[in-house]
Formats: sequence, structure tokens, C-alpha cells
Amino acid sequence: MNFGENLRILRKNSKISQEALADKVGVSRQAVSRWEVGDAYPEMSNIIALCSIFKCNINDLINDNIVDIESFDKETQEGIVKFKKDQQKKMKGISKTIYVMTNITKIILAVPAITLIIATLLFPFMSKSFDITEDKIKILNHEFDYSATNNTITVNGNEYYVETTTDLHEFFNSHDKTFFIISVEYILICFTTLITLVVLGLHKISKLYKNIYEGSTPFTIENEKLVKQACSFFIIELILQKITALAYSAVAGVDLAIDMNLKDLIFILIGVSIVYIFKYGRMIQADTKAKIYD
Repeated sequence: MNFGENLRILRKNSKISQEALADKVGVSRQAVSRWEVGDAYPEMSNIIALCSIFKCNINDLINDNIVDIESFDKETQEGIVKFKKDQQKKMKGISKTIYVMTNITKIILAVPAITLIIATLLFPFMSKSFDITEDKIKILNHEFDYSATNNTITVNGNEYYVETTTDLHEFFNSHDKTFFIISVEYILICFTTLITLVVLGLHKISKLYKNIYEGSTPFTIENEKLVKQACSFFIIELILQKITALAYSAVAGVDLAIDMNLKDLIFILIGVSIVYIFKYGRMIQADTKAKIYD
């Protein structure tokens, strides 16, 4: 909360109209209105007058968050506690929603992750029945028509775009069956690893918001650890994605045109910043012995 919100809460809890408060302070009603919406700020003499009217300390009035409610009278204390509980209820509601959505996303991603793990384990045994010709791919007893252009692979009429500067048609015609078997296994392992990292990151996020929903404060040692672990999983996934693609490009001789861009760097910076925000929040809370939630 800012000064204007603090003033509005104190005024309403004291059942004083803007006009009545203006008369007590010696200013116009419009001045009080501007203070409450944040369009203006009172002079120090007016702040002292407000503290006298509401029987509070200056720090309590101008602070971003009313903490020392013991300095207020009983009726005002009840009003502030009610306001804080309403705000806490909203925050807990948001936390529970994110917790549920993260769990759903985690489950949805876990299905392809498990499928890829199974495929990775079975493909070496299936490779004996794998064959590729100029325009057909055979796996077990199934045949698929395929063609390749500069940036598109078409399998049974379905087009798949590949960001590359290499001529894919030439690439497919210049590699043998063994290379494609190894490539498929490598790609399966890479995708399995990347999706698993995302699922692990979402699992940590899910636990984090469950703790926020159920706990008395977001800034705990456990939550700080969960944020750090979640960001680590997501950042490792992003970097590993680039490394595996570059490694395949170097071995296969295909330029996938994948590099670290500004968006990726911003994502990493945001992740690191969130970790430090939780760490700083926990340190501040430990110093003040304050709680976000009652």
C-alpha cells in the first residue's frame, strides 16, 4: 500500500468523510481526494495533523505497508486487519490457481516424456526393421512417404518446418541408414531430457505455490530453495537445447541456425532476478520478523 491507500483506509475505518477530514486538517475536500488517489502529497504540517487525528505514527501513515497496527485504536486495528485479510485471500487464491494450473501442465507434459522414454528404449530393437530410401521411410511394417526441401520435411502429406540453411533434400540423400538410426536415437534422448527438465521445473513451481497458499509467508528458506531449483531446471533446459542442437549440427553437417538470442538472455536474467528477489525478501523478513500472511 502507498500513502493514499493508507489514508483512505484510516479515514473510512474512522467513519470520517473527505469533507470532515478536510475541515479538521484545514484544507479543501479536493486536496484530500488528490492525496488518496496519489495525485498530490501533503506537506509535513498536514501529515502531522493527520497523525494526530488518526492517533498513529508518521511512519505508519507514509509506509508502503501498515505494519505497526498496535499504535492505532481498536476500531482502526480491526479495519486494517480485515483489509489485510482480504488482500491475503486474493493472494492465496491466485497462488492456488497457479498451483493447480502448474500441476495440470506438468501432467500433460509428463505423458510425452514417458512416451519418449519408452521410444528411446525400444528404438534400438526396432532399428532392424527401419529402412529409408529416396522417398520412403519404413518402420516395422509401416511405410511413410517423405520429401525434403530447403526448410520443410513432408511426411505423408504433413509438413514440418526446420530452421536451417542446409539443403535438406541433399542432406537426406547423402546419409545412410546407420546415420539416421543414430540420429533418431540422439534426437529421442535429447527431447526426453529437455521435456524432463521442464517437468522437474514445473514440479518445483507447483510445490512453491502450494507452500505460498498453505503457508504464512512466501519468503521461507524452502521457497527460496524451490525458486532456485526451478530456475536452474529451466535455464539448464534452455542452454542444453542450444548445445545439443549445435552438437548435432557439427556432427551431421547441417546448419540448424540455432543460437543464443536476446530473448533467451532476458529469460535467464529474469530467472536469476527472481531467485535474488526471494533471497532478499527472506532476509528482510528475517530482520523485521514480519509476516506477509496472518
